[in-house]
Amino acid sequence: MLTSWTLPFITPTLVRNYFALCTILLAPLALFVFFVTRWPKPRPVEPRRAIAFRPSAVPHKIDTIVIGSGSGGSTCANLLAQSGQRVLVLEQHDKTGGCTHSFRENNCEFDSGLHYTSKAISQATTRPGAIMDFMSRGKQEFTPLDDPYDEILFPAKEEMDSYANVSRATHQMPSYHFISGQRKNVESIVNQINKDDVQLKMKANAWMDLCQDIHKGFIALGISRILPNWLHFLVKPEIDRLMTFASMTVRDVQHAVFNLGFTPGKLARLRVCPKAPDGYDSDHDLRRIKGVLCHPIGDYAVQPRDATMAAHGVTMVHYIDGGSYTVGPTQNISIRNSSVVRSYGGEVMVDATVREIIVEHGRAVGVRVSNTSELNKCTCEEEKSKITVTEIRAKNIVCATSIFNLYDKLLPQDLPVVKKFHDPKQRSVRQSNGHLFLFCKIKGDATDLCLPTHNLWYFHKYDVDTAFDEYFANPTEVRPPTVYIGFPCTKDVTWKKRFPNVSNCILISDGLYEWFEKWANKPQGHRGQDYEDFKAKFSSHLLDILYECVPQVKGKVEYYELGTPLSEITYLASFHGGSYGTQCTPSMFDPINRQWTTTPHTAVPGLYLGGSDAFLPSVVGAMYGGVLGACAVLGQLGSLRLGHALLCHLAKRLQQDNPKLSWAQAYCGAIKQFMK
Repeated sequence: MLTSWTLPFITPTLVRNYFALCTILLAPLALFVFFVTRWPKPRPVEPRRAIAFRPSAVPHKIDTIVIGSGSGGSTCANLLAQSGQRVLVLEQHDKTGGCTHSFRENNCEFDSGLHYTSKAISQATTRPGAIMDFMSRGKQEFTPLDDPYDEILFPAKEEMDSYANVSRATHQMPSYHFISGQRKNVESIVNQINKDDVQLKMKANAWMDLCQDIHKGFIALGISRILPNWLHFLVKPEIDRLMTFASMTVRDVQHAVFNLGFTPGKLARLRVCPKAPDGYDSDHDLRRIKGVLCHPIGDYAVQPRDATMAAHGVTMVHYIDGGSYTVGPTQNISIRNSSVVRSYGGEVMVDATVREIIVEHGRAVGVRVSNTSELNKCTCEEEKSKITVTEIRAKNIVCATSIFNLYDKLLPQDLPVVKKFHDPKQRSVRQSNGHLFLFCKIKGDATDLCLPTHNLWYFHKYDVDTAFDEYFANPTEVRPPTVYIGFPCTKDVTWKKRFPNVSNCILISDGLYEWFEKWANKPQGHRGQDYEDFKAKFSSHLLDILYECVPQVKGKVEYYELGTPLSEITYLASFHGGSYGTQCTPSMFDPINRQWTTTPHTAVPGLYLGGSDAFLPSVVGAMYGGVLGACAVLGQLGSLRLGHALLCHLAKRLQQDNPKLSWAQAYCGAIKQFMK
């Protein structure tokens, strides 16, 4: 009876052809899924520091050379190594880490650039935390800072000048606390200014909402750097909105939001921000809240009148849920990254100055390297020309040491792209400003001295632009506009065990390369007494501010040393002593500059960017730049493979937090976290 139901046109040949067709159609998809989901098995990793450069130790058959071992370079090298590449990292300093390295002087330890970061990086179930956790195999720990994580202090004179009735003011330094969470933060700040002003609170929330809009735009921008061009329409609306805000300055946007009552939506629709008038704001409360909400300015070092709102907004959101600090020295980050690179057959070398990137037939194919220590002994260019140069070849070159070093020093100057970079009509971005760093050793235990466990920010005036203008006009006689004051000894939970009865402090203020340029050609440690006398004037101002903000340390500072933009050149190879790569002005996002910054790609085949210029300044911004640099090297399929590996890692962490989650739920949750 069953044969009566058999369809006469289904023959064995037809069935075979059907399965053959399915195989032909599904095989590429199966291969694609197999490739994307197959990530190399983790290898055992033991802590291994970098070695000094010597030609005999260079690995054979290198896939990628990474120039610079800062946050961006280390991230890029780590991810490429885990993807299966043999990577060589070359660092000009005698320590890896760039701005994440730490050093010891006078039996005390100091961090060089990572003074604190976002709370999110301490949590393995967030995007930045998952990336750090993936790279360090869960070994790099951070301690979240208690609230308030930041406190802004103004001179008492500023409070008295803000009121006609001086009796309302006190002689204490007015302070404002930054605490975790957007709404709580707004409540805290507004309550310290005028808790009864409902309109002020609404405007402050509108300001924070605008910052969140900018943050979402940067997520879209990062995704666009990985997507193929034909899929850019998926993120174009968010990027267009970001570019609208990026064209506005912080001062102008503050005027639009707080004086004119603009919402983020209205600003986006107008596409042009009303110009803020010059001079002081006549409304005392508005003047104060504008000054306080300039708070993240220290993380990108541009005064409000010149700063792009994009940098300010994304930095504001970066810390919106609080701050954190490393467990142990910040140096551990680069040591762990170096260990991973070496465990996969690569190498990390210090004392290695890349003198030139080799370009043949228009493609980057290698580098020429000399020992930094040998170059430092030279007194003229003729002597440097006699130093041994080693040529190293690789399939890919990643520059993680700023676009200005790349196009001014590393690439052959006769390349068309280099000439284009130096053409003012083709590029208008410039290097960021530098800083002054005062490193202090303090006698006594931090708890006994009641040192703050949070960060302090000294702002010289509520009108931050005026403070900058007065300082830049007369830097040795006028106090700096902003000063960061941090105590790593109270934030690192291992400090007391490692340095009993010793505390440390670092103060950071703005400093221009031009002030120190006349000593730039003299070797470190031999710049003369006039250089030391000049530095002493800045040290005196910073110590006065320290004693004013933390009076209990007066008389207990046993040792201090001032670092200048020349120090940044010596130890970090910063171009003209700039701290943050490209200066964060609105021109950074002009169409003519988008080929130079916020992208890991260059016009030279085989050459990529992998630091802050590949995405954004700061340690975490450079880390994201390193991720994008790795994606650029790996290509679109390799990027999907890397993205899947990161998502799987985050999904496992989410399941550990909540064992009830299925794998599908955890993976979807990981995607959601990466998009936040």
